[in-house]
Amino acid sequence: MAVSVQAHPEIPALPWADFVDRFRWRQGEHVAAVAPTGAGKTTLLLELIPLRRHSIFFGTKPDDPLYHKLVNKHGFRRVESIDEMRSYDERILLWPKPVKNDIRATMHKQQHAFAAAINMIISQGGWTAWLDESKYMAENLGLKQLLTYLLEQSRSIKVTVICGGQRPAWLPASTLPNSTHLFLWKSNKREDAQRLADVGGIDAKMITEQLKTLDEHEFIYIKTRGTSSQVVRSQVHS
Repeated sequence: MAVSVQAHPEIPALPWADFVDRFRWRQGEHVAAVAPTGAGKTTLLLELIPLRRHSIFFGTKPDDPLYHKLVNKHGFRRVESIDEMRSYDERILLWPKPVKNDIRATMHKQQHAFAAAINMIISQGGWTAWLDESKYMAENLGLKQLLTYLLEQSRSIKVTVICGGQRPAWLPASTLPNSTHLFLWKSNKREDAQRLADVGGIDAKMITEQLKTLDEHEFIYIKTRGTSSQVVRSQVHS
């Protein structure tokens, strides 16, 4: 069934299938996907994953249906540390097992595994890093400096970073200004508008007003760089 999307005079609308068909994404271009729970971010990620080889997905939660889809349908292999990686691995789910009854130990284990993986990504180049819980990694695990370096310094070595979050204001500060592709779902928070103002080359005020009007599963896509910069409106359709 086709999805009807209400266009704004300044933002053309595309049905989901047409958007997916036209979307172009080069290695070294970062992506930010910002959506509340259940809005369609997971569906979007699953559309993007087949477009990339040499991917590392950072699994932070005790369990998540997305992680099982990555392994069972998208060819990811689960490891607890990069020491378990094999030379021919192309898609890795880095998902350390929780330490039973010890949250602090679990977080320490994640911090160590993720920091080692980020250092490897920077050393080798060419990887795609999927950070679905970037706020948790930056703040709770204390990896803000490493994530900032990854976002700001790795494009020249063809590293792509995909940062997910529930609100623009909750992402690491360097995420939006360094992302070529932004996917933004509904928001009416002042802090989110202020964060969007940091993104160059867009009409942040107009986009902020439009974010307030989005329907369920509807998003605004922004390409922030290149000669073919664009803003379109679409709606996730699974």
